Amino acid sequence: MRRQYFMYLLSVLYIFTCTPLHGQSTKENIRWFEMRGTEIRDVHSKITGQDYELIINIPYSYMKDTTKRYPVIYFCDGFYDFALLAMIYGDQIFDGTIRECFLVGFSYKGENLDYGKLRTHDYTPTSQGMFSPGGGAPDFLKVIEHEFIPFMEMNYRVDTSFRALGGSSLGGLFTLYAMMTRPNLFHSYIAISPAANWDNDWLFRYEEEFYKQHPNLPVALYMTGAEKEFGDRPEFLQGIKRFNEVLQQHNYKNFRYTFRILDDSYHASSKPEGYTRGMQFIFSPLLKNK
Repeated sequence: MRRQYFMYLLSVLYIFTCTPLHGQSTKENIRWFEMRGTEIRDVHSKITGQDYELIINIPYSYMKDTTKRYPVIYFCDGFYDFALLAMIYGDQIFDGTIRECFLVGFSYKGENLDYGKLRTHDYTPTSQGMFSPGGGAPDFLKVIEHEFIPFMEMNYRVDTSFRALGGSSLGGLFTLYAMMTRPNLFHSYIAISPAANWDNDWLFRYEEEFYKQHPNLPVALYMTGAEKEFGDRPEFLQGIKRFNEVLQQHNYKNFRYTFRILDDSYHASSKPEGYTRGMQFIFSPLLKNK
């Protein structure tokens, strides 16, 4: 296992373009550096008309044990964060703090894409001023439920008894939106620095209505905020803290929940610690029952 792990670390540094130093020539056969054990699958959505890519990390033992089925963690922003997530996964498999699983990152197919615009549309439940066009979250959640999840379960040996969703920033907003829209679709959720104050606290109003109908919420949620988030936008962190207070006050039945402020961390750079702790949290019951 250790040899397999270290070989994995050598290949997980993502895909880099190797080019000669400026002004120098070389006859060396320069190659791409690939992330081994990872597949990219195309999915055309009939719901939105968008061409998506699923970036999929294959469990280490997948080819050795052809009868075993594996949990799946789906992640927003695969085009940004998949290399980071794969490294976190490898480290935790080595430490024995999580179970082997599929990691599935959401991405988009095409060249010269505006990922910021695409993710804003798909991960937000409403439009908001400078971030328009937003509001695509309802349809994107349908894409996940009716196209991504069936694709994975049709093409891979997936353990359907454990399915999780994670996201950061707008992806964290989408994760919380999904939890309160289709709470039984996933068993666990990881929301890192979620944009909880989106559209003048839209999420707070949505949660209030959800709570009235669903006082029982038998899922797990790990949520974080970064101590230093956006220095010029203190309302961002305050929104996360206020949303935590709401969840604490409502005290949903059967809701396994942890919230943490990550010390000395900023918005984007809090993801390594947040996802590390989040994966450990959602897998802890499976490890206890092992």
